[in-house]
Amino acid sequence: MAEKETNVMKMRHTLSHVLAAAVLEMYPEVKLGIGPAIDDGFYYDIDFGKAKITEDDLPKIEKKMRGIVKRGFKMSAHEKTRKEALDWAASKGEKYKVELIEDLPAGEKISFYTMTTPDGKVLFEDLCKGPHVASAKEIGEFKLSKVAGAYWRGDEKREMLTRLYGVAFETAKELEDYLARQEEAKARDHRKLGQQLELYCSSPLVGSGLPLFTPRGTILREMLNRFAQSYREDRGYQKVCIPHIALVDLYKTSGHYEKFPELLKFVSSESGDELALKPVNCPHHAQIFASQPRSYKELPVKYLETTMVYRDERKGELGGLSRVRAITQDDSHVFCTEDQVGEIFGELIESAKDLYARVDMKLKLRLSFRDDGDGYIGTKEMWKKAETAIQEMADKYKMDYFVGLGEAAMYGPKMDFMAVDALGREWQLATVQLDYAQPERFGLEYIAEDGSKKRPVMVHCALIGSIERFMSVFIEHTAGWFPFWCAPEQVRILTVNDKVADYVKEVTAVLSGVVLEEPIKRNDLRFFVDSSADSLGKKIRRATEMKIPCVLIVGPKDAEGKTVSVRLRDKEETVKLSKLAEYLREL
Repeated sequence: MAEKETNVMKMRHTLSHVLAAAVLEMYPEVKLGIGPAIDDGFYYDIDFGKAKITEDDLPKIEKKMRGIVKRGFKMSAHEKTRKEALDWAASKGEKYKVELIEDLPAGEKISFYTMTTPDGKVLFEDLCKGPHVASAKEIGEFKLSKVAGAYWRGDEKREMLTRLYGVAFETAKELEDYLARQEEAKARDHRKLGQQLELYCSSPLVGSGLPLFTPRGTILREMLNRFAQSYREDRGYQKVCIPHIALVDLYKTSGHYEKFPELLKFVSSESGDELALKPVNCPHHAQIFASQPRSYKELPVKYLETTMVYRDERKGELGGLSRVRAITQDDSHVFCTEDQVGEIFGELIESAKDLYARVDMKLKLRLSFRDDGDGYIGTKEMWKKAETAIQEMADKYKMDYFVGLGEAAMYGPKMDFMAVDALGREWQLATVQLDYAQPERFGLEYIAEDGSKKRPVMVHCALIGSIERFMSVFIEHTAGWFPFWCAPEQVRILTVNDKVADYVKEVTAVLSGVVLEEPIKRNDLRFFVDSSADSLGKKIRRATEMKIPCVLIVGPKDAEGKTVSVRLRDKEETVKLSKLAEYLREL
């Protein structure tokens, strides 16, 4: 971590202590949980008992924090024995601290930090590993931002605490810029725009995390899916189709059964078979590969399918399109020889780079490798081989990457493409994964050139990942102003009065013949005629609210001159009817 980033994180961590000290002065009966530094700021989990804290209380708590900073405190570290630490927590009635201390190894010295005034008065003391800034002089600009609920230690069966969040930066300008971005993010929130643009809805009878896509939202989904699929169809991927349920034995063999506690299972009342809604597609595609003898001459075998998988989630973690229970993946799997891995990865890397460039999103690359945990399948030798191959691919294609330990899939390492949106936020969307484990577990084979039987290598890829999650990012990235080619409604014709009805038929005849070929082929133009009795101004406002990329205004003068008045988001111009089709194909 760069020195500045380290200093900022120390400052944010110290501010979490300042927050706790302020709350204790105002509400002496509270019990403290934990208070770490996080990206952009800090938080503290606090048990307020019967007191109800809302965002209306944040200004007075923040004022108290600023008063503490003005006292010019110093931070100092010291250690206590386990007994001293437990006595300290018990004397203060801090039951959550007692629990944390009891979970620490016996005999270990326990770190504390104390906040004192220049004259030596103790303002606050807390169980903490640090690090912190040395004094209040190093505290930059901060602001309390929101109130949320948080289960103690993330366990929904435990106490619900109140989490107070704050943001903090070294300078006022950085804080001001951050707050401006947050306001812009609120305006772009896909949940708000999804409703405004009539893209999707939800129903309590259907359930949380199960969005229902409207006609407009379905068009957007299909356009994005066709866009992602086109990159692989052009490279020889063949479409397959699998069922949405399977015997649980399939996932026991693949290794997913133990690794997916959120697996949705049921027992057939007719056969007694134990079945599950599929959490992944790869075991099914492996069975298609295994359905007949394979020769090295056939490889690589490339399968492509856009289909839903199902994973249970905690109800409180479901939100909008970013986390759902029914996940639509633009999934693909390649079965190839080891010598072909480089070519396959190269194709997919170039595809990802071009796809995200076309939607104006920069890419960063994370090499997601395993850590020392036990949540993986396959031997460590397999893993080492796969991780080395992936790193060599990243180097070969001169990708700017970093390694994320513990971010691997259970069966193998992967390249995760981190897309950067218009607000500078990073999202993990596209992924390419290398898998030696599943071919081994399923006993997949092909006949090599020398007649021997060999294991294929399996490459997993999703270029946009979860379509629902991609849509949530894409909606916010574009603020709902979708590129012309994928907009659910590309053109809206607004009539000035009824006298132009016959001419509007000529205009719609032209539009009906327009087919876009870039970036996806055979994309028929989607348009709507607003011939209502409303004023032109009201029609324009309505089209603007729906973020229609191209609006055609047709009045008597247009009919007379065989023209249309075109309103785009950034300009207005007049176009001859004879040139309209060509004009629209260039948008």
